[in-house]
Amino acid sequence: MGNSIGVRICHYRQAMKLTQEELASRIGVTAQAVSKWERDNGLPDLGVFAGIASVLGVSADTLLGIEDSIAENSDLKEATASLIAEPMTIEFGADVIPLFIEGLKTEYIADKRKALASETGMLMPLLHLRDNTDLADDAYQVLIYGKVRERGSSTTDSFEDIIDKAANCCRDNYADVLNKQLVKIMVDNIKAQYPGVADDLIPEKISYLTLERSLQERIRRGESIKDLIHIIEEIEESI
Repeated sequence: MGNSIGVRICHYRQAMKLTQEELASRIGVTAQAVSKWERDNGLPDLGVFAGIASVLGVSADTLLGIEDSIAENSDLKEATASLIAEPMTIEFGADVIPLFIEGLKTEYIADKRKALASETGMLMPLLHLRDNTDLADDAYQVLIYGKVRERGSSTTDSFEDIIDKAANCCRDNYADVLNKQLVKIMVDNIKAQYPGVADDLIPEKISYLTLERSLQERIRRGESIKDLIHIIEEIEESI
């Protein structure tokens, strides 16, 4: 295997038997972006790097080609990681683990993300999954930036039910979920599908933060953000 990040992404993607389109849908980028990385014509943004590693089932160090023998302070690394709240996390007890093992073999999460984006223009972030021994064995909870927004039990909910509730939680709290990383992915998709609409405009004249704040205000007013092109044009006219 070659030494470049692109070659490693390609290698582990193929090992997972994923197409470029499937990897792209799971991390919220375009297939063209994945192709560009694998051809060494660009590098993934740091904001999506952890998501790539998670989907491919390897560590970020592995994708970066960092040898395990490099000394590092694991206590400091763990403490630093605990300071970073993920946009969306699903925590679950021991009895829920088998549901996710089987459910993750399907495309249900990717299909749900596509449906949410198509219906509302909202891009659901990568779902971080982890067990939590403090929960009852059959319990699960959905967190947004570390705050619990939904709870349930595997005695009544299937894997699909849990993901549906997570998607609804994302939709209902999207003003809080939205961050600059998601905004950048949205803009990159616009640039890829409609060349010229946002070129030399974002972030050169309109910052990602400005667009994020504008979208959050619209969401809180109950307005749609699906027509992102016209929203960008309105912001451009106002500057």
